[in-house]
Parts: sequence; C-alpha cells; structure tokens
Amino acid sequence: MSNSLKASMAGLAIVDKARQRLGWTKTSTARWWQDAHTSRATLRRFWQGDRIQREIFIAICQAVGISNWEAIADAVNLNSDIADITTPYLDWQQAPDIESFYGRNQQLQQLEQWITSDRCKLITIVGIGGIGKTALVLALTDRMQSQFDFLIWRSFSTVPSLISLLDSLLSIFDQTVVQDISQGTAQLIYHLQKRRCLLILDGLDAVENLNNYNQFIQQLSRNHQSCILITSREQPKAIEINSTTICCLTLKGLPKTDAVELLKSRGFTGQELGLSTLIKLYRGNPLALKLVTPLIQSVFVGNVATFLAQNTLVIGDRLRTILKQQFMQLSDLEKNILYWLAIWQEPITFCRLQTHLLVSVDPATMLETIVALERRSLLEKWISFEGTSFTLQPLVMKIVIDELIENAVQEIYQVMQSSNITHFKILRTHWLLRPGTDDIASDRILHQLQQKLWQVYNATLPQTLNQIFLLLKDQSPLAIGYIACNLTTLLNA
Repeated sequence: MSNSLKASMAGLAIVDKARQRLGWTKTSTARWWQDAHTSRATLRRFWQGDRIQREIFIAICQAVGISNWEAIADAVNLNSDIADITTPYLDWQQAPDIESFYGRNQQLQQLEQWITSDRCKLITIVGIGGIGKTALVLALTDRMQSQFDFLIWRSFSTVPSLISLLDSLLSIFDQTVVQDISQGTAQLIYHLQKRRCLLILDGLDAVENLNNYNQFIQQLSRNHQSCILITSREQPKAIEINSTTICCLTLKGLPKTDAVELLKSRGFTGQELGLSTLIKLYRGNPLALKLVTPLIQSVFVGNVATFLAQNTLVIGDRLRTILKQQFMQLSDLEKNILYWLAIWQEPITFCRLQTHLLVSVDPATMLETIVALERRSLLEKWISFEGTSFTLQPLVMKIVIDELIENAVQEIYQVMQSSNITHFKILRTHWLLRPGTDDIASDRILHQLQQKLWQVYNATLPQTLNQIFLLLKDQSPLAIGYIACNLTTLLNA
C-alpha cells in the first residue's frame, strides 16, 4: 500500500462541504491543521491535489468529521502525478489565521465576477472594524488561488513605510528598490504586467499618513493584468470608483441565517430565546458576536434573554481597541457630530442636528462630514415621512459614549488644576442633557458621568462644581457655551 495519498476531485468536494459546515476556510483556519498535526503548507498541498503522507491525509479528513477517508482518496493511477495543476507562488506569511467563516456567498460571487469576468485591477473592501473584511479575503483566496501565478499578502500594520512595502514586494521578484518610490512603483507594475498576481494589502487604515500612498494606489489601478485587493475601514479618497478597473465592496453585518450558524458553532442551539435580538443588537458583526458569546455562556449559562435583560452592550477589549482607534482618527467636526448623536441616542434629522451646534457650520461642510462618517460605516440612516435621520449603530454608540464621559471627567480635572476654563471642550460645545427632556434619571450619559465624578471627588463634588461656576463669571456667552447648563444639570441631579 502506498505511503502517500492524494484526493480525488469528488473527494475534495466532499471535504469542502464538511469544512463549510464547520465554518472553516480551506487553508486559513489554524485549528484544522493543528488538529491534523500538520501545517498550513501541507493543507494547501492537499487542496491542490498533491500527494501527502497517508497518516496526515487521514488526519485531515478526520479533523472535519470524515472517517471514511477511502472515499476521499484518488484510487485511480495512484503512482501518477496529477496533471496540469498550477501551483501559484505563495508569499503568505503575513496572512492571519481565522477561527471560522460563515456565509458571504453573495459577496464572494461578486468579488469573483469582478476579478475573473470584469478583470478589475483594483478592488477595495471596506467596513467597520470586526465586520470580517480580512476573513472574506482569506475565503476568496481559497476559491481563486489556482487562477493566479503569484499570491502575495501584505499587512499595513507591519509595514513602516511605502519604501519598505515596495522593497518587500520587489524582493519576491529578486529586485530591490533604490530609495525611490517612483522607480519602485514602476518596477512593481512591470512585474504585475508580466504575471497574473493577486496582491492583497490588508488594513490600509493602519497607515497614519495616506498622502504618500495616494499616487501609489492610483497607479495600481491601471496598466497591468493583476488584481490588487485592499481592505480598509473606509474608502481611500485617492480612489475614484468606476465600473471598468476599480470596484468597491462595502461589507455589512452577517444576515440572521449566517449569524445563527456562527452562534451555533459557539455552543448555541440556534433556538434560544432572544437570539435574533442579540444578532440585531450587534448588527451581525462577526467579531462582536464571537466576543460576547463566552460571557453569555459563562455568566448567564447560555441564557441569551437574561443577558439582554441587563440592557447593556458588552464589547471585548480587542474590538474596543479597533473601534477606538478608528474614532481617534476622526476630525474634530466628525467627533462633535458623533457626540451629539450619542447624546440623542435616537435618529435625528440633519436640520435638527445643525441647530444644536454651538458654532454654526457651513451646510455643505456638514453634509460632506455626514457622508464621510457614513462612508466609514459609523452612521445608520433612517428614512421616514419626516425625511432622512441619522443615528449611531450600537457598537459605535457605546464607544462614543465611553469617550465622551472619559473626556468630560478629564476636562473638569484639568480646569480644577489650572483654574482655566479653556480646557473645556466637550462640556462647552455639547449639552449632555438630551434636548427636549428634563428626565435626568433616565439619561444614561449624565448618570454615568455623575458616577465617574463621584468616584473621583466623592462628597466634595458639589463644592467642586460650584468652584467652576465662579470661573465662569464675566466670561462671554460663547466662551461659556453649554458649560453652565451641564454643571447645573449635574448639581441638580
């Protein structure tokens, strides 16, 4: 009996269905090759139809629940090599491992069409943190790797500069860059012209200064036979979408059916009361659902309804860091708008939003800012008979409220230390009591802020706030803004 085996085409189809049921990708789910006591490289060879050791072949099948491995093996002409299998050159060290992948069939088909039929040269996949952009690209390469000569993955989080990126890419083709971006870009495009490459640039939003990349990205959109895939939390301004060479896919949360499959893989049955509400609360964000499920399982013994009854939103440290990083990259006007939407906690029209700004902003600038926030998947749009309204999706709402409270506490501390009210930013420009209501007890932001302040000042809080009132004496209305309103509300509370 031969010491090596390869899979038949029919066998690969059986394995493919088995791994889909588990939510595993073909080659990027670490658990698969770990359970089989092998490596990612060997798993790739299995999918390519190459011969691998008999014991490992069997272990790969068993890892996805297939005990009848004989049905997977190619029993015909065991001593011959598979014919005409194109094995692409893989530079995949920077590609992450993923635990599971569910759904996204429509998005995968759309991407395949853009790459194969439409021959798009540049594709961007954008969406909020945790939505699954990287996982989608990994799943796509599982399906399409045989159609390329080279598959190259680069993560912007590990690339310090454009020169470094070009050096890294050109080293694949035995070339190096002489400290010249233009020359290096031209050399890269030359190689993209000669060979059919799939170049993945993951996490463009990690780049602090995109100006150096603008021209580079524009040049990657033309004059070659390859495909460049860029993932980012927002569409790069340098890219003008058109239907011939450049396409953009905006990724939203998982639909209910796929989200339920994900939750079932985390130990739920799919029949739990409140499961649909949980999915809606987290807007089908795969990472958010994965992070909250261990808490529900351990603290609430898997009772989703009991967790939801706590009327709180739990965000894991990993997702919190991602969303906070995105928030910190926003302009002051963008942050101010998000703060107002967090204070309202319900959809608000564009006109009504404008009336609450301390300093009026040109409507055109406001509209551009709203569009920019929507492009970053930070806003939710509501259409009603009153017109279009905007609010924040719950995950973003949680992060913005936390930032607002943290900064408000810091502002009060700085003012008390310096006796200078110029340290007031948020408390000057935003009235924390939701406009149109005086129901202080039900206002979450004020309640949370009061709790934080009591932790810092204890019983001296009223005295502290009254001392700040003295600093407002003889100040102009513009300098005071909403400060007095906020202090009064806190004192009355």
